[in-house]
Amino acid sequence: MTHVSRNLLLRGLMLLLSMAFSAAAIGVEPPVIGREQVNATLWMQRAAEYEISALQIYRLATERLATTIAAPGSAALEQQNTDARRLATMPTAIIVDLDETVLDNSFYQARRALLGGEYDEPSWQAWMREASAPAIAGSVEFLRAASRAGHKIFYMTNRECRLIDVTPDDACPARTATLRNLQALNLPNAADRDALSLRRERPEWESSDKTVRRKWIAETHRIVALVGDDLRDFVDRSVYAERANELAPLLGTRWFLLPNSMYGSWERAVSGGACTSNMSAAECAAATTRKRYQALQPEPSAGAATSR
Repeated sequence: MTHVSRNLLLRGLMLLLSMAFSAAAIGVEPPVIGREQVNATLWMQRAAEYEISALQIYRLATERLATTIAAPGSAALEQQNTDARRLATMPTAIIVDLDETVLDNSFYQARRALLGGEYDEPSWQAWMREASAPAIAGSVEFLRAASRAGHKIFYMTNRECRLIDVTPDDACPARTATLRNLQALNLPNAADRDALSLRRERPEWESSDKTVRRKWIAETHRIVALVGDDLRDFVDRSVYAERANELAPLLGTRWFLLPNSMYGSWERAVSGGACTSNMSAAECAAATTRKRYQALQPEPSAGAATSR
C-alpha cells in the first residue's frame, strides 16, 4: 500500500468516526411516527409463532378446566383472605381481558402505522364503533368450553365510557360497540350487560388498575382463572416484583398470559414520561424513541432477569 493510499484510508476512517460521534451526540434518528409499530404489528399479524403461542396458551387453559381451575381456592389476590368455606359456596367465574386477549386489534395498529401515526383517541373510537375485531386464536374455543363447564365469563376491559361520547340514547357508546363485537363472535355471555365492565363506567372504576373491578366480582363469585395480555390484568407490576416467587405457581395453572408486542404496561414502564404537554406529536415520538434506546441493555447484568 502506498503512502497516498494509507493517507486516504486514514482520512476515510476519521470521517466515518466523526459521523458516528456526531450521530451519537444528536441521539437516534428522528422517527417516522408509527414506524416503531411496524415490526410489533407484523409479528402479531404474520408470525406463525404468535398464533401458535396464543393457541398453546388457550389449549393449556382449556386442559386446566378439569384440573387446577376446578380445584378449591381462587385465582384472585383479592380473595386471598376470603374464608374457604364461603368461597366453596360461591358460583365460579373466569375473568378475561378483551383487547389482544380475546379481540385482535392489530388491524387498527396497522392502519395507524400506514398513515404514519400512533394510537390516538379519535381513531380508536372509530375502530371500536366498527365492532369488527376478529378473535385471537384459541380464545373462542376456550371461552365456550369454560362456559360449558359452568363458569361465568366476565369481560374486563380498559376501553372507556367517556362523558364526551354520551348521547341521549346511549350512556356509553364504547360499551354498545364492544357488546356488538362480542355478539358477532358468538361469545358466551355476550348478551349479558353485567358480564362486561369498562373503565370509568362507574365513578369508582376511574383507574386503569383493575383491582377494584376484581373486588366487585369477588363479592359474588369465586374467581377461578384470569386471562390477559398484560401483567396488570392479574396483579400490579410492583406487587408481582415483590412476590414473584410466591405468585409464579399461578402462571399456567390459574393465570394465563398472552404475548403482546404492540403495547402494554411494559412499554409505559420503559418509555413513560418521555413526553410533555407542550410537545408536538413528532417531538413526543422522538423523545419516546430516545428513551426506548436508552433502556436497551447491550450487556447481560446480574439484575437483568428481575429488572422487568
